[in-house]
Amino acid sequence: MSIADKLNIRLNFGKLVDIDYQVLDAVCNLLSKKVDPKIYKPFDWRDDKYWLNDFEGPSKVSQFFAVGNALNFRFWSINEKGEYIYCQGKKGGSFERGALYMWRSLKICYDNDIFPILKAEKIAKITLDEMKRIFQTDEGNNIMPALQERLLNLKDLGYKLFEYWNGEFYNLVQKTEGSLFNFIQFSRQFRAFDDPLCKMAMVNAIMHQRRGIIKFDTTLFPAIDYQLLKQQMRIGILILKEKISKKIKRGKLLEGSEARELRNAGLKAFMYMMEKTSLPGDLIDNIWWRNRKVCRTKNPFCKKCLFYDVCQKRTDYGIPLEITRYY
Repeated sequence: MSIADKLNIRLNFGKLVDIDYQVLDAVCNLLSKKVDPKIYKPFDWRDDKYWLNDFEGPSKVSQFFAVGNALNFRFWSINEKGEYIYCQGKKGGSFERGALYMWRSLKICYDNDIFPILKAEKIAKITLDEMKRIFQTDEGNNIMPALQERLLNLKDLGYKLFEYWNGEFYNLVQKTEGSLFNFIQFSRQFRAFDDPLCKMAMVNAIMHQRRGIIKFDTTLFPAIDYQLLKQQMRIGILILKEKISKKIKRGKLLEGSEARELRNAGLKAFMYMMEKTSLPGDLIDNIWWRNRKVCRTKNPFCKKCLFYDVCQKRTDYGIPLEITRYY
């Protein structure tokens, strides 16, 4: 039984999205030839600009990862004109975007003692104004979207860590005894990590393992991020029916059922890729995530792309957007 089956992850698709297995096999063959897992290493999530140093100890690093990943979703909003506004701005003297803006803000918060962001009993009672202070730009502007949802996630995380895990996510990590199944199941008690496709719980697992905080008993699978989906559509792995295809090409919001089917098919394709190539899921995740800077939504650098020879180059597909607290 696969980890997806054990976790009861249902990957139904076919009404709006299909997989082109001929293209997928070509991608698998390319990865098998070009990617040596002994040479091509995933991120180890060590960068003083965004994350805690090892000298802080595994407990604090684990807590920092859990807090950040409870907030690690939807870095865009829609203004009154119907325009998409991406989260980006100057933080700590450097220009940051999206998730890296969030991580940079948390690191500065920790370094400068703006708020006790690692103390469960404190984050259980954090206020919206305190959240705004943590994430405001150097100029004092509030650019972080969905702050109310993030506030609920953080308060829930703090309360449950304090009540059930003696205030530390690291206690949960140790209780898993290296079981990925246990890690996901324990994580599902938190509002931030109850996604049926385990996206943020898997990001958290990937970060914990690559920092050496834990070694899981089974391979991780990719966190099904919309940057990864965009590339699967452009390569031609995912074949979309006209209704959902038009929406994504025009930048229209997807309905929940449409977005779920797209993610189901994308995750199924990645799991097939893991089986065919024997590459671990976190390495596959990082290959696609790194490639986001090449496969840009506008003006992609196609000839620099690892997948150039097998890609269908359907660059009219952009990021599939949905209103959600998971992605």
